[in-house]
Parts: sequence; C-alpha cells; structure tokens
Amino acid sequence: MKNNKYIRIIAIAFLALGFYGCDSFTEVGLPETQLTGPAVFEEASTANAALANIYARMREGGMVSGTAYGLSSLMGNYSDELIFYSNNMELQQFNLHTLTPSNGLLSTLWNTTYSHIYETNALIEGINASSALTETDRNRLRGEALFIRGYLHFYLTNLFGSVPYITTTDYHLNSKAVKVPEAQVYQAIINDLTESESLVSEEYPTTERVNPNKAVVKALLARIHLYLQNWSQAEAYATEVINNPLYNWEPNVANVFLKSNPGIIMALHPGIAGANTKDARTFIFSFGPPSKPALSPDLVNNFETGDLRKTNWVKTVPGVSNTWFCSFKYKKTLNTGTSQEYTILFRLAEQYLIRAEARAHLGNIEGSQQDLNKIRTRAGLPDTPANDSSSLITAILKERRMELFTEMGHRWFDLKRTGTAADVLSPIKPGWEDTQVVLPLPESELMLNNNLLPQNPGY
Repeated sequence: MKNNKYIRIIAIAFLALGFYGCDSFTEVGLPETQLTGPAVFEEASTANAALANIYARMREGGMVSGTAYGLSSLMGNYSDELIFYSNNMELQQFNLHTLTPSNGLLSTLWNTTYSHIYETNALIEGINASSALTETDRNRLRGEALFIRGYLHFYLTNLFGSVPYITTTDYHLNSKAVKVPEAQVYQAIINDLTESESLVSEEYPTTERVNPNKAVVKALLARIHLYLQNWSQAEAYATEVINNPLYNWEPNVANVFLKSNPGIIMALHPGIAGANTKDARTFIFSFGPPSKPALSPDLVNNFETGDLRKTNWVKTVPGVSNTWFCSFKYKKTLNTGTSQEYTILFRLAEQYLIRAEARAHLGNIEGSQQDLNKIRTRAGLPDTPANDSSSLITAILKERRMELFTEMGHRWFDLKRTGTAADVLSPIKPGWEDTQVVLPLPESELMLNNNLLPQNPGY
C-alpha cells in the first residue's frame, strides 16, 4: 500500500510534463489519469503532491517565476525599471513598447497561467469528489487551490483587462470561454479569496512559508482593495497582516531577501535542496553591455543620498566607457548547500506601504506617516517631510518604486492603477501609445476562440 502511494506521487510529477506542453488551456480535455483520477484523492499525501506540483510549475515558468519570462523581468522592461540591451526581439518588444499580438512570450505568459489555473481546477474537482479525505485536509487543499486561482486571475486581468474567469476543466466550456469585464473578474477573485480565507488555517501547513495561510489570503485582499481604491478595506486587511504575531519586522536591509526574514509572508520554494532563486540568475550580470536587463539609470539616480537599499540591492558593473546597474536583491546564483533565498511573493513591507497609502486617502496623516517611516527608517533615511494627503501619496508611490523594484511587476501595476503610465513612459518609450495600459490578447488565442474578440484597442 505504501509503495502504491509513492508510485502515485511520482506519476503525478511525470504526468504534469504532458500538461505543460499544451498549446492552450482551451485544448485540454479532462483525461482520467493519476493527476485527476480518484486515486490521487484517496490520501492526503498524494493530494498534497498534486498541489505541490502546481506550485512547482508556477516557480518554473509563468507569471510569478523568477525567470526572464516572468512578471519581474517582463513588466520591469515594460515600465521604467529596466533597459534591455540584448538582441532578443521578443523581449525588446516589451522594453520598447512595440508589442505585437504574435509575440511568443505573450502567448506563453497567457497559456502557462491558464494551464496552472486548469490544473488548480482539476485539483478542486478531485477534492470535491473525494470521500476519503478528512474534512480538515479537504478544507485546506480546497482553500489553497482557491487562493491560487484567484491570485493568477488577478495578474491576468491586470495585464490583459477583460479575460475569461475559468473555474472548470470542461473542455467544451473552456473552448468557448467568454471574456469577463474587469469588475466581474475582481468580484470572482474576491469570492474565491473569501472562501479561501474561511478554509485555510491561521498557521502554515509546514514549517516553511511556502503555502497560503489566512494571512497570505489577507495580504492579497489588501492589495486588491488598494487597486480598487477601497481604502478602508485595504487598511483593514493590511492591519490584520501587520499585527499577526507570526511576522516580525526585519530591521536590516541586507537580510530582507534571505529566506530567514521573519517578514516574509509567502515565498516559492526553489524545489531542490541547496538551490536558490531564478531571480538572481535572471538579473545579475558581471560585464557590459549586458545580455540581461539592466536597471535604468533613472531608477538608480532616484535613490536618496544615504539610502541603504541602493548599496545593498543594486550592483554597479563598471565598463570601459559606461557603467551599468543590475538588481541585486537576490544574490545567490549557485547552489549553496542549504538554500538561502526563496522567491518572495508577499512580504511585510508591501503591507505597510498599502496601509500608508490607504490611510493617506482616508485622511489619517499621522498613521500614514508612521507606516511610510517604517520603510524609510530601515533604509537609513530620515522621516518623510510630507504632511498632507496629496504629498504623502506622492511620497508613498516613490517609496514603492524604491522598495519594490523588480518584484512581480509592482512598478508597472502602480503606474497603471494610478493613471500615471502615460506621463511617466511616453517621454522615454518611443513606441508608447495610451492604449498600452493593457497588453494585446495573444493572436493564437483569438484564432482558437472567437469569443475572445475583439482584440484589445490599439493592437
């Protein structure tokens, strides 16, 4: 019996490779296999293995991976964080704002994300059909899966605007999926997260912070309500996370991106003992002109004098006739025996910045200043001189730029949600058009499903 359990776990890992090669989520049927069949859900261990496979897939490719094709790189290029010097034409399209619907990276971004959502739905359906799992295991697994589904749709709608909200593995329904307006996508996300919050535990299911607990769900809800300008809800959720005794503020800038940081809310496990992040390998280079995206001089020059983040999180690479800068938040590019850095999805500093912004909009000047100064003090900077809502909001958005650069596209999403993308990017991006606040829908998907038409404006 024990051997059968391990065979099923191994089968799940190998079978997933087949799903990863699918051209589109609309082309995936629901085969009766070890990944979706009842055998997986006879025991918590095999169901956990199926869930762990989804996290591994997210880590290896797609939006939240630390690769050159994840959000940290692509949307850093799309915003004013990065400059791309290499001749990779598809990456250059992101950097120069000449993105076309036929861009292969665009299609991969869409399809890998919907593939992960498909797998999550398969997991949810298997959990729902199982009579073998305990109620505790069923609730935890379903809660985590609902979180993943909401989390991935959050990024899809922020990138592409109106998108399908996929909640089934039914091939016939998925092949005819209809775009849903952003407001409805957000409501579906909030519905999934609200149920997720009711199902997952206050504690993490393992000794590491690589699965969502209630605080992780609340951290995402705080971000969502910030984006929706629901200031009271954003403040309330951020406060719950900040006050959670599981987390402590890391006072040393140099330790923020170590896996031992007590302010990490959720991260992705690197998958192999001793391995570290893909982010470090994506951004660190030792000579120029670099073949990897480099930090823009404008970003580097905007650090205030004495900012410890510049000295700790930015690496200067001198050249014969030029100087380049690379993101140096994650520093370990090789196996270190014991893993030292995980790719961080949520951390405490973002929650302070969310609450600071929400409080500024609500007129709580002193509270907003306190939260902003929490970030500035760790960076070795004096308290903010901003003393009214307008100046505080400006200061907070600048602080977000300096604190969250090359992390999951935060800068791009800030420019988009505040309506400042055109003001910031049109002077520096020769291909800028105001319609580019959303990406084009992949051409390959429009050809497969007419219900995704029309194409986003401007493309």
